[in-house]
Amino acid sequence: MSTPIVVLLDSWPTPGTSSEVALLATDTKLCLRYFTQKDEIVVIQFPLVNSFRFGSPNDEALGGHPLAQFGLKFYSVHRIDNSPWLAELERQNAVHPNHNRSRFMTDLVHYVFTFQDSTLECAVREGKFRAPTIKIFLSDEEAKSEWAEIVTTIF
Repeated sequence: MSTPIVVLLDSWPTPGTSSEVALLATDTKLCLRYFTQKDEIVVIQFPLVNSFRFGSPNDEALGGHPLAQFGLKFYSVHRIDNSPWLAELERQNAVHPNHNRSRFMTDLVHYVFTFQDSTLECAVREGKFRAPTIKIFLSDEEAKSEWAEIVTTIF
């Protein structure tokens, strides 16, 4: 396996130090809401999620994350190239009778969001019709309206 490459996505909205993260997920979709450093509210939708994990480490323990030595930063959004987690997911799927490594790995992207109290990692499928949607709101009311619409659409 190649060395992981942590790519800082500084064009994505930067999480604030008190980001109040919320997640909504089904077996195929993942939606994320958090506050930025500028007190904006961000709502991100990933239309085709393969897997995600959310929780530890927090900012004080981020140095213990396996990707920290490769440049994982506090309060940031990252894409991980040569991801060991994606390789692990592919190995787990290899027992499937119709598994095809190339097909499994196509368009699979590993993101890491580092927040004050938690870290979100997600493996998502992207492509022409499956790009993440990022919306930034200046008011809590607008963000809540968008979030309510997402909840209604999903459920």
